[in-house]
Amino acid sequence: MKLEGIHHIALNVCDLFRAEQFYVEVLGLKVAKRFSKGLRHIMLDVGSSYIALFEVPHLAMKPHIEILSETGYMHFAFKIECGQFLLAVEKLRDENIDIGGGPVRRGDGDSVYFQDPDGNYLEIHCDDK
Repeated sequence: MKLEGIHHIALNVCDLFRAEQFYVEVLGLKVAKRFSKGLRHIMLDVGSSYIALFEVPHLAMKPHIEILSETGYMHFAFKIECGQFLLAVEKLRDENIDIGGGPVRRGDGDSVYFQDPDGNYLEIHCDDK
């Protein structure tokens, strides 16, 4: 077996419209596909992979996300060029998104941590070159 990379990461959201606004307007992603059969969802283009947002309106996600993320550090990180990193941080601040005490130094780069409107934990990271 020789895997080639990540095709997509799937996240549950309570309100697909609200989630789409966040990922498109705040993070700058583009909708690649829309699906209405079965669970309504969209695929967002992240460059070399996708994020699938599945709408599950009555799913009580918050307590589970807190356990998985605050205890187990479950999250995923977006990669960004270092020249764009501070612009991304400012965009999050301008949108009143809580970035805690960030940005922070992690390994050989900088990171900022935040949550989407459904509480999914996200990171934007740039590696030093």
